[in-house]
Amino acid sequence: MSIEKYSYGGKDSNMDNTPATISLTTDMENLTLDTSPKHTFDSSPKNMQHFMDDDIIENLDYENDKQSKIKKYQSFKVPKEQVRRTMKNRTQQPQQGELQPKVFQAIQEDSTPNSNDTSSKEQTFKFIKELWNQHSNQEPSPNSSPSMPIAKQVHSQRVLPKITEQEYFQNIIKEQSSTFYSNDPSPQAYFEPNIEMDLYITELTGQLWGNQIVSRKLQKLLESGTDEQKELIVQNLERNSPSIQKDVFGNYVVQKIFECTNHKLQIRMFNKLKNHFFDLSKNTFGCRVMQKLIEYTYNKEEMQKIVLIQLQPNAKSLIYDVNGNYVIFKMLEVYDKQKMEFIIPIIEECFSYMGQQIYGCKIIHKAIQQYNQQQITNLIKLSVKNYNLLCSTEYGNYILQHILQHWHPSQEKTMLVQLVIQQFYQLSINKYASNTVERALEVLGKNELIGVLQWLLCRSPNNFNSNFVVLANHPFANYVIKKYLVLSDLQILKIIGDHLTNNLTESQSIRSTVHGQRISSLLEKQLQNWG
Repeated sequence: MSIEKYSYGGKDSNMDNTPATISLTTDMENLTLDTSPKHTFDSSPKNMQHFMDDDIIENLDYENDKQSKIKKYQSFKVPKEQVRRTMKNRTQQPQQGELQPKVFQAIQEDSTPNSNDTSSKEQTFKFIKELWNQHSNQEPSPNSSPSMPIAKQVHSQRVLPKITEQEYFQNIIKEQSSTFYSNDPSPQAYFEPNIEMDLYITELTGQLWGNQIVSRKLQKLLESGTDEQKELIVQNLERNSPSIQKDVFGNYVVQKIFECTNHKLQIRMFNKLKNHFFDLSKNTFGCRVMQKLIEYTYNKEEMQKIVLIQLQPNAKSLIYDVNGNYVIFKMLEVYDKQKMEFIIPIIEECFSYMGQQIYGCKIIHKAIQQYNQQQITNLIKLSVKNYNLLCSTEYGNYILQHILQHWHPSQEKTMLVQLVIQQFYQLSINKYASNTVERALEVLGKNELIGVLQWLLCRSPNNFNSNFVVLANHPFANYVIKKYLVLSDLQILKIIGDHLTNNLTESQSIRSTVHGQRISSLLEKQLQNWG
């Protein structure tokens, strides 16, 4: 069969050059059997040269692959400018610019495997020649001479100072001790979270309500824990504010925040509570947090303004509250008296109620101590008017004592002394009022003391003994008699002594009790001192 029948060229004589004929001929050639004899190895010089050329090409390909891998590896290296230099890697830099690094760089480039290229060599030598010309144009350094070769000059500038072997190793030891054996904690330690401790703190804060043991554990963490632990405690407590501040044991943890944490955490807790100051002030446990917060705002003007804005409109309500008056008293203690002048009219309005309360009396007493006489004149008049009520209370008697001791002579003070002397017996046998009677005796003059003596030597209506013996044997009134004997002169003491010696029954009665024996011995000592 002829091949021409399968061609696309028709009857054209040039069909052998068409693609179809070429493909068909190659297919036919591949189908023919290879009957040619096998080739044997020819060891002729020409054939050996051919194999050597092939090996050289393979080696060059291997070297090129190796160089590409080295370049790829070097691309991952940190640049020399970013490498942290230590004392080991530091060398003395040459003084004359960048001559030496450029020379060695040129030499290194010349020693690379691609240095067979004549163009690269020419560029290298040209670069060295330019450097040489630049150096010859520069002024010679004091340590070099114009005739000194460039290599020797560079080498002379790199010579390190001579030190002994012992000094060399001492410097190395100092460097290692300061660099590698530092006692300071690693900076990463502050950023490594302690998941177990965080979970432990979170669990503790969730169990804080009504739990005294958990409260103490959290307080210890706030005292001796890390800043991160303290911040986590504050963060968990912020979510439960202000209910946690009203807890019987949770309020102690919040108080520790204003004592032991940093300023940032304290401000966070302050801002969290600032809208709840009034509610906390009226709570039994929340008022303790408010008192600690007020102490924290000492000398902090901006925070004090925020507290006053929240509490000043509700000051009257706080005074009538059993817990709120603690907060008002703490404000009088800590804040400047000019900022608290608004409290004086409120105290005058609520005087009758405050005189019956322990902290109400303390607020009145604090106001009388701090402000001048013109500002508190109405308070003094109210105190004298209600002296009977104030004398019988634990802290109300301090108000009257302060007036009798520190108030300037005035009509109010004279009236108070007269009222106390008129009820001398009733006030002397009272536990708290006896203190007021002692202060009143200090104000009296000699003539007034003699008037009191006449009453003391009179017979008591309910007893066969005199008022002096009855009061001397009383557990509270004997302190009044002691004060009277200390303030009396020799004339009064002799009158009392003669009275006891002339009345054996009274003398025996006064020695029958412990309190009376003390009065009798004090009387004898006073007579000896005057004699």
